[in-house]
Amino acid sequence: MLNGFKVYDADAHALMTPGMWADLPSQFKLRRPRPLQVADSADMGRWNTGWLIEGGMHPHPFGPGAEAANTPAMVLPEFGASPQERAAVVGFPVPVGSSDFSDPQARLLDLEKMGIDIQVLFPTTLYARMTQEPEFEAALYRSYNRYMARQCKVNPKRLKWAGLLPLRDPVQALEALDEMQSLGATAAVIFGTVGHRLLSDATFTTVWDEFARRKLPLCVHMGMSFPPFEQICQSFQDANLIGKVIPAQLAFVALVGHGMLDRYPELKVGFLEFGAEWIFYMFGKMDHYVKVNKQRMPLGASLPQRDIEDYLKSGRIFVAAEADDRMLCHEIALLGENQILCSSDFPHGEGRQSSIAQILARADITSDIKKKIVFDNSVGLFGQP
Repeated sequence: MLNGFKVYDADAHALMTPGMWADLPSQFKLRRPRPLQVADSADMGRWNTGWLIEGGMHPHPFGPGAEAANTPAMVLPEFGASPQERAAVVGFPVPVGSSDFSDPQARLLDLEKMGIDIQVLFPTTLYARMTQEPEFEAALYRSYNRYMARQCKVNPKRLKWAGLLPLRDPVQALEALDEMQSLGATAAVIFGTVGHRLLSDATFTTVWDEFARRKLPLCVHMGMSFPPFEQICQSFQDANLIGKVIPAQLAFVALVGHGMLDRYPELKVGFLEFGAEWIFYMFGKMDHYVKVNKQRMPLGASLPQRDIEDYLKSGRIFVAAEADDRMLCHEIALLGENQILCSSDFPHGEGRQSSIAQILARADITSDIKKKIVFDNSVGLFGQP
């Protein structure tokens, strides 16, 4: 509890660590991500370590595909990981076991320090671009899911996790869906695209049909999932403004513009770590062009069945806003006061660690709305803890 408010953190993380691929099938063990350290690294700053994934080092600080993400130095003592390294980011020392969830009790102690009652755990954004090979991706995703299920058993009321859904392989996706539900996943997590394909691609229909029957919430998380963006993102700044965030708009086109919310009327979707301002642009453009294209597209073309504002007001689209978002009141007016989420992004170093306190300190929203943002709306998406 923080300042008298119960807190349901909608988006935090478990940093990538070797324990997450302990369950890889034998045929993939040699291809597991491996920690690397660069020898010639005087000009790389703190980004001189990374993971060897499919022949490349990720993350890396410059050149095509550059992005900031979790490195071996954040989780492996032999690569320099220490509580002090995290202290400068979140304001207090964070043990490695809390960062990578190898010690769930350490994370619970950190939740107490931050006043967080319940937290939903998501994977590092590197999972958005681990591999384009369907079977290997499914193996990595399912191994991650098992790791998180084991670790969250310590306190499943407070520690929730979203399971990765490997859509590239529909058969594995259905098996992973069965498994994650049996292991206690609170939601399923995907990224804005499946490689070059939109989420609405016909090859995923059998998966979405079954997913909708399960009534799990679907979370679209930030990540560089669209391969062409890797070529134009040459820096962290490019990744943060293009490669990792524009996929939110691609997912919105698939879910709303291509009729997925029409086909699955009970589907709830959360957009996490993209901010919320993008929703204005997509609403305005889609609303305009749906009306125009109804007059000029061929009969039978896929278009939303309702006005775009109806989908936004349906109570099925949730968006995690930034705590210092100047447009927050307008976002509440557009989506409704029950649809805005708040997240700490802990233990990532992107300046959100005090987001909940910032929301509670805002003078432009009422106490009732604050309560909804920091707790009730997460219940609306994820269900009762």
